[in-house]
Amino acid sequence: MKNKMKNIFKRKLKSICLLSLLLGLVGCSELDQINPNELSESAFWQTEQDLEQGIIAAYDVLQFWETYGQNFHILYSGLSDEGTNEHPFEFNALVRFTLSDSDEFGGPHWVNNYALISRAYQVLENEPRFGKPEIAGQAEFLIALGYFNLVGLFGENVAYVDRVQQPSDRPSSAENGQIYALMESMLLSAIQKLPLSWPENQYGKVTKGAAQALLAKTYFQQQRYAEAEPLLKAIIDSNQYSLLPVFNDNFRETGAVNPEALFVVNFIENGPTNETDSHRRHQVFSPSEGGGAFGDIQCSNMILNAFQREETAAGSKDSRMDYTIIYPGSSLTYYGLSGQVWADGAPNQDLVTGFYKYSEQENVENNVDPVSGSQTFMAILADGGTDYVVIRYADILLMYAEALNAAGNTAQAVQYVDQVRARSGRPMVATAYPAFTGSQSAFRDRIEQERILELSGENWRFFDLKRYGKYNNAQQVEDENFASFTDGQDEVAPIPQRELDLNANLLPNQAN
Repeated sequence: MKNKMKNIFKRKLKSICLLSLLLGLVGCSELDQINPNELSESAFWQTEQDLEQGIIAAYDVLQFWETYGQNFHILYSGLSDEGTNEHPFEFNALVRFTLSDSDEFGGPHWVNNYALISRAYQVLENEPRFGKPEIAGQAEFLIALGYFNLVGLFGENVAYVDRVQQPSDRPSSAENGQIYALMESMLLSAIQKLPLSWPENQYGKVTKGAAQALLAKTYFQQQRYAEAEPLLKAIIDSNQYSLLPVFNDNFRETGAVNPEALFVVNFIENGPTNETDSHRRHQVFSPSEGGGAFGDIQCSNMILNAFQREETAAGSKDSRMDYTIIYPGSSLTYYGLSGQVWADGAPNQDLVTGFYKYSEQENVENNVDPVSGSQTFMAILADGGTDYVVIRYADILLMYAEALNAAGNTAQAVQYVDQVRARSGRPMVATAYPAFTGSQSAFRDRIEQERILELSGENWRFFDLKRYGKYNNAQQVEDENFASFTDGQDEVAPIPQRELDLNANLLPNQAN
């Protein structure tokens, strides 16, 4: 049933061109030329089916290579202390905070998040005509998600857009707190409108739990832990989610609905070549170049060090390690080769690990030479069919523990960390780390490490560093790329210059 849903729900609309991108402000190519044979905006919104097509068009942005199809992973891993680029490729300067072109990576991030926001606003504006609040709730979530990603990279002073834009509109830069307030308003409204779950053939649509989780994450980025706590408890008490018995099943295509996933972006292996159905993460994330992989993003030593500390403290190897990174000594192969072979080819012999999550091992192993019929072990774009889990229940449990700890309820918080550890056969925190359960500050530090062990390679470390106040030059102790991080500048990416040139109401930020 899930595969059927993925073909129906995530199909890219090609029969219409929604006039939804910000004209002038984003200068998106979708609006560079308007086909007079296509429906106008006013002629399109006629039926409930049109409204449903509109929300699918908004979801579709999440599959783009500039979003979860590729770039989000490059930006959030590469700009955190978990990822690096050791080849002299296009991402080398990016991960070292020395990129001079503010448009090269920031431009697509800006354009496509505002495309998501704009498409969702069109749905929200037209929904009252049809009385479909559950669709409005999805649109509100997607608007908040777009802003979450914009604020995460550029800071709070991005363009303030709170409605469908007209060609003459030139939105002003938001004041501090203004975007967060808009996100909060959108998500509080969405929570009231969204169902707890959808039928299996609509897997991937936003639920109440997803909206609660994103609002909790929005509060976390502002250190508003007390307001996040009841939202996280409501998710747990809803009994809608559970940890998968097998950790690694979160990162490979199982053909089944994932009970641990609060929000996913659907992808399809070997989908139509003219649609955005495959992701490319597995090709850009690899220990080095080879086997059809590009070697664009490798791991820093931060993740390896965390797992080695865990092994020392607990007295046994963490089973999550081999399914998180490929490294010399791993029990697994990566595209048919051992971790040692990949390490031998690493461009920097001080950094010899790569991300294993979402590497599509099963799909790559099924690739055969059409002539000989033998395995090629060559990764191709069409292999990228595993759904990307944006928010997992394990994350919710760790966040709830952190919120409880922030409120001084450390003893109560420990059990939620233990639930996550137990799934992977790890000893309880009090057994492995007795010194870390005795104080609020020590346990907060332990939760940070638990998030590395559980969530590395899933884009959250970037946001964690920011909310922990560790996104600074001092983080070079974990990742030497931060040695070129300029405090007071590189906490945010520069507003793309093209956007500043097009919109006189938009102000540069500290990085410009």
